[in-house]
Order: sequence, then C-alpha cells, then structure tokens
Amino acid sequence: MKAFRDWDLACKINAAILLFLLVAGGLIGGVLYWKTRQILSEEVDTSARAAVRLAAERINRDFPVVEAAAQELALSIELLRPDEAQQKAMIRATLERLRKSVPALCGISIAYIPYGADPESRYYMLYTHVNKAGEIEVARIGGEEYQYFKFDWFTIPQLLDRAVWTEPYLDLYADILMSTRSQPIRDAGGKFIGMTGFDLSLEAINAQVVAADVYGYGQEFLISRFGRFVAFPEDPAHPYETKELRDEAAHLSQSTIFSYADLLRAKMFSGDDASGRLRQIGQEMLRGRSGEARGRIFNRRAGVERIFYAPVSAPGWSLGVAYPESLLMAPLNSLTYRIVPVAAAALLLCLAATGILIRILTRPLGRLADAAGSIGAGNFNTPLPVPKGGDQIGRLAEAFRAMQQALGSYTEKVRETTAARERIESELEVARQIQMGILPRMLPPLPDAREFSLFATLRPARKVGGDLYDFFYLDEFHYCFIVGDVSDKGIPAALFMAVTQTLQRSEAEKLREPGPLVSRINELLSRNNETMMFVTYFLGILDVRTGEVRYTNAGHNPPCIRRAGGALELLSTRHGPALGVVPGTVYGSGSVRLGDGDTFVLYTDGVTEAENPGHDPFGSGALLRVLAYCPDSSPAGLGKEILQAVDRFAGEAEQADDITLLILRFNASAEKGAPCLNS
Repeated sequence: MKAFRDWDLACKINAAILLFLLVAGGLIGGVLYWKTRQILSEEVDTSARAAVRLAAERINRDFPVVEAAAQELALSIELLRPDEAQQKAMIRATLERLRKSVPALCGISIAYIPYGADPESRYYMLYTHVNKAGEIEVARIGGEEYQYFKFDWFTIPQLLDRAVWTEPYLDLYADILMSTRSQPIRDAGGKFIGMTGFDLSLEAINAQVVAADVYGYGQEFLISRFGRFVAFPEDPAHPYETKELRDEAAHLSQSTIFSYADLLRAKMFSGDDASGRLRQIGQEMLRGRSGEARGRIFNRRAGVERIFYAPVSAPGWSLGVAYPESLLMAPLNSLTYRIVPVAAAALLLCLAATGILIRILTRPLGRLADAAGSIGAGNFNTPLPVPKGGDQIGRLAEAFRAMQQALGSYTEKVRETTAARERIESELEVARQIQMGILPRMLPPLPDAREFSLFATLRPARKVGGDLYDFFYLDEFHYCFIVGDVSDKGIPAALFMAVTQTLQRSEAEKLREPGPLVSRINELLSRNNETMMFVTYFLGILDVRTGEVRYTNAGHNPPCIRRAGGALELLSTRHGPALGVVPGTVYGSGSVRLGDGDTFVLYTDGVTEAENPGHDPFGSGALLRVLAYCPDSSPAGLGKEILQAVDRFAGEAEQADDITLLILRFNASAEKGAPCLNS
C-alpha cells in the first residue's frame, strides 16, 4: 500500500472533502436557519403591514359615509329652506341614523354667517350631539363666549370655497377632541351663507387605531393631512411604554409629527437619528404612501423599532404602528440561543480535524511557498524543493521551475515597459506645458488698459485638454475675447484646440466682424476633418469706447451678463452649430451693450456639468445663484467664487471635463492704468 505522500492528489482531495463535509453540514444548517429566520421575519412584516392596511381601510370606510351625508344635508337645506324646527329634526335624525354605521360620529351642526339665517340674530348655530348620559341633544348655540364663525372649521372651508376635513382640535362647547367635515351651504345665487359640520370624536377613532396593533405591544399613531397627531397612544398600563413618552404625549394633540421630531432632537440621546428618521417617515405618510421603516423613535427603551404605515385616503390621513424589533424577533432569538452552542461545538470539532489534515497536506506545499517567496523577492536562482512523491505536487514543482525561468524574462520586460510608460508621462507633461503656453497669461496684453478688467483660467481634466480661451486687441479700440470647448478630451482634443487657437489669431488680422470671422474659422476647421471633431465656440468683440459687444455663438453655452445693479441676463441666442462640422455655414452675430461695472461671464460645460459623487450635475441654475449672490468683486474674485462653488459641489468626485472661465468687466469710469491680472 502506498504511503499517504504518494497518493494521487485526487485521493487526497477526496479525503479533504470528506472532512470538509462535516464543516459544510454545519454551514448548510446555518444557512437554512438564516433563511428560515428571514422567512419568518418577512412573515412578521407581512402580517404587520396587512394589519395596518386593514385598520386604515376600516377607518377610511367611515369618512366617505360622513362626506356623503354632509353633502346631502347641505343640499337639502339649500333646496328645502327648512325652518329651525325642521333643521333640528333633520340633524337629530341624521345623527341617529349614522351613529349605527359610524360610531365615531359625535355631533352634527348647522351654522350660519352672522345674520345669515335670522336678520335679528348675529349667532345662529344648531348643534346635536350625544351627551354624557348617552342621549341625543339638540340645541341652538352661539354667543359672545362661543363665536363659532371665527373657528377654523367654519372659516377655512369658506375661504377655500369647498368642503374640507379640519385638522384635529378641542371643541370648546363639547369639550371633545375632534375633526370636522365642513360642508358649505349656499343661497340660490351660489353665495356662501353657512356650514354643516359632522364631528368625529378622536377618542372613538383612537379605538379603531388600536386595532391596527396585531401583536398587542405596538405604539399606534394617526396623523392628519398636515402631519398633526389625530391619535397617539397614552396608556400608562402599557408594559412597554416609557415615562418620557407619556409626558410628551400630553402635548401631542397640538403637535405635528415634525414638531415631535424636533422634540426628539432636543431631548433624546440619539436625537439626530430619531429626528431624521421620523421626518422621513412623516414625509412618506403625508405623500399617501404605504411602507416600513426602522429607527429608535417612539419606544426608546425597547431599542430599534419597525414602523409600518398606510394611508387613510378619504381625509388624507395616515395610520402607523411602531413595534420593538426585539419583541417581534423574540421567538427567533430564543431559538438562536439554543442552536448556537450546539453549532459552535460541532464547528470546533470540524476545525480541529480539518487542521490536522491540512497540516499534513500543506507541508510540501509550505516548502514550495517558501521558495516561491524567495523568488518573489527577486532571488530567481533560489533552488526549489524536490518532492518525494509522484503526485500533482511534483508536477507543481516542475511548473514552478518553468515559472522561475519565465519570471526572470517577464521582469525584464516589465522594466522596459515601465521605462516606456515614464517616457510617455514625461512627453504628456511637456505637451501640457506647451498647451498651457499657447494660452495668453498676461491680462490685458497692454499694461495701460483701463477700460476693462479680465480674468481667465483653464483647468484641464487630464494632462492635456480641449478647452481654449483667448483675448487680444484687434485695433486701438476693439478687444477680442474667445472661449471654446473641443469635443472629446486628451491629446486629439489638445491638437484640435491648438489648431483653433492658431486660426483665430491669424484670421482675426483679416476679418474684424464676428460672423464672417467665425464662418472663416469654421470653413478652415471643416477641411479634411475625417475624425469629425468639433468645437463649441463663442467670440466677442468689445468696443472699449462705448461698451458695445458684438458676438457670435457657435453652439456654445449661453454666456451671462451680471449688470452693475445685480441683475442677470443670459445671451441664449446661438448663431449656428459648433465649428468643424458643417462646411459652408454662414454664422450670424448679435450685440449687447455693457454699462459701467457690468460683467460678462463665459464658461464651458465643465462648469455646469460638474458632478458630485451621486452623479448630480452642478447645473446652470447653481452657476446663476453664485453670480446673483456673490459680492460685487473683481473678475478674479468672481472667478474664484465660481470655482470654489464647483469644488464644494463636486466633493470627492473626479473632474470629468475641462473647466474654463473667462470673465470681463467693463470699467467705463475706471482710472487709467487700473491693473487687470490673471489668476
């Protein structure tokens, strides 16, 4: 029988697999348990969500009934014009009929504007409700101590000219927390004369809200369409409620879910987390959505909670229940505590057996590893161990010998490749310096320029880029300034940029009008342009005597003028497509006049399309806000503010496109010799 070291590698692997199965059994058991736990957790979530939705639907059923009854009562009054006795009989009969299907209905009122029902009486309001003895009372109320027509349930529908559900409020007459369905009453001409009100007791609604707690230990809450708490648990006998919650709940009838979030921020040990999560939940609930969230919000001592919510669509309210996650998962956690010790013991046993076998198997491989480490350190002549067996490890040693020889040859090739890459990097750096040298650096070229000040900068996304800017005098009174953006990036764009930069200087000596000059440059760039590269281009010519700028925009971003008074003006007209695409294109031109202190801002799309880590663009709106709110400063100062705003927005995101700015301020009243320096 062969020694173990002479076994075929397959036999060794089979032996290892046999031992591995012991461990795999434990892993599989763990995965099955985890999957079971996940399924049970999903079932808990499903049950809770279904209970909340069902409770919301049950609560919601009452509201359409009340809305229809309110509309019917108002219409009956408008058509029949009943007297006081008839109106009392109508609201009593309506309350008796509806209380069977809507137990939360606690009162019905008919109220008129001052002198609207009785010319001799300022107050005229009929109200029927169930008294403390359970009997239905009907009374005529209103007076100096109860000026009903000043309350929200009367004034808001009148202002909105439609029926509404009011926000929760404490009624001074009935001394009940309620919400009212207010339905306008109109005369024959359609004029508002009064209101019917159907009151729902929040205490009765709260009893329906409690039904949403399917497990019996949740915290139920109901919010109105504007986020005010309609119902909130305040049960001192609740085994999982905290004293802080009961103290805070006393004020919640006048609170919204967002003001409660502010309270959490002020009082809780984890206020930032709870406040932020509660605000998100509140926003989702007010949007009428169903969902689930996690956080430490209502029952702080119970730890993390799962909050389930669903809309009560008729009044625009939303119902929610918060469960301590520890209680939801308690049965599963108990099972975990029983399984973990057994699984740990089995795992340790398997690890011990596996360790012994691996030690035997890896001994020859360890010697090969030591030799490989020495080779990896550069000692390519390190001798390899000679295996004693004839299995796959022997063939592996032979493969190592071949690798040892190939590695020396490969290392030499890597040295050559690295040297070549360094040469390319060096050449790119030289290209960048040449490209930046093409751009003008002294602003303005003439030291005695006083009619304007200028700032220009280019920040390439790579070593070299495709953006360009230029500025130069055409004659004593005309100053040309240019910004362009070549398609693509890198060396091809840089070459196209250099050609464009050269052409605009040479052609400007022959043509002095923007349209013909840009048309000529386009014609020259379009010749033999097999790569179909193009450049968006803006060329302006400033008359330093009058402030008039004649310009041509060839597919470029619209520049902005910030007037001396702070007003912004976009020059959105484009006079043709980008240069280099369509030969024979005749470009038009436009003109605008700059006043003393007006600033002309040119930029490339590297500014407006700069992205943050979330891939959101900076946008032209953000640029305009910088221009609008930046203090009135020099062009260099304004340019610095724009670049800083872009950098703050981009954060850690990599610059994806070249960024170029050219800012010109017309200084009609500037002192002679005012400095105009580049940044």
